[in-house]
Amino acid sequence: MGEEMYERLADALNALPNGFPRTPSGAELRLLKKVYTPEEAGLASQMSRTYETVAEIADRVALPEAQVKEMLDNMLPRALVRRGEFDGVEKYRLGPFIFGWAESHMGLGDLEFAQLFEQYLTEGGGDRILSPQPGILGVVPVRGSLKPELLQPYDDIDAHFKRHERFMVMDCVCRLHRNLLGSDCQKPVQRCAFVGLPAETPLSETVLDREQALKLFGELEEIGHVHLGFYGFIMGAESPQFVGCCNCCGDCCGILRGLTDFGLSEAPQRSNYRTVIDLEQCNACGICINRCQVHAITEDEDGMPLLNRAKCIGCGLCVIQCPTEAVELVPVSEEEWLYVPSSFEEWEEIRLRNLGET
Repeated sequence: MGEEMYERLADALNALPNGFPRTPSGAELRLLKKVYTPEEAGLASQMSRTYETVAEIADRVALPEAQVKEMLDNMLPRALVRRGEFDGVEKYRLGPFIFGWAESHMGLGDLEFAQLFEQYLTEGGGDRILSPQPGILGVVPVRGSLKPELLQPYDDIDAHFKRHERFMVMDCVCRLHRNLLGSDCQKPVQRCAFVGLPAETPLSETVLDREQALKLFGELEEIGHVHLGFYGFIMGAESPQFVGCCNCCGDCCGILRGLTDFGLSEAPQRSNYRTVIDLEQCNACGICINRCQVHAITEDEDGMPLLNRAKCIGCGLCVIQCPTEAVELVPVSEEEWLYVPSSFEEWEEIRLRNLGET
């Protein structure tokens, strides 16, 4: 009976727009058993993306309300469920795998979880999760790579830093995960979030003031990190705007590795810009080739940069250190232009529509 519960839970998670597909080895079931108790799996397997009251959930699973409430609240810190308030009424829904409960476990130092997660992605589990558009995280061009007149609110990083005085900065869970598996990546560990906090928040190792945050953010851009931005609604923004990001390298990031290691045609949500190289201005220094985290720029037989536009994600890392200004980002066509969702529900609906499931 316990195995059946985990099977049903896997199906329930895969029905979410984020996805949780099956693999040949059943790695997904072993992941679930690492995270959910049998009792939690039984409860969660009967939930969906629809927010419901404790009474509604308890009635369906035939358990006392008090017991269901306690289980749901115990699952909240692990992101196994989500909670929201609607007209003053508390409701719960099933939490997704990515971005959701996977990240809450990747940085805990659990080697078995890291190995299972890697196996899951290697066997194709990431296809249904990362490929459908809009992506789970969206590429935001690095500062200085876009002409000012092209800046959209969700690309305007400087405006975000002006809005806040304190910023939460976290260790990269992908980097911690890869370290467990023997990665020798030398890039900084503290590099993700940069989410704005109330001005009165005390400073600490993970809470930086504006000057500290900007200094670190600039260093990450110079080293060569792709900004994978959070959608504004994740942080309660009333309209699409930049609200923080993961700062990712091709060695560690599970999303970028979807393109480079797992053979996916899509993984991060590409920005609305693509690289163009003026070969007449180019001095063949190779900087753009070395900085591209998804191998979209290679070298031709003459030592000149060769751009594969289909691989370009529009991050702008190649632009900001070009010594001859031969590289720039240009807008994509109207047909390729991404409409940025303004709410999580809208993001889910668009994703399901693109999957042909609505």
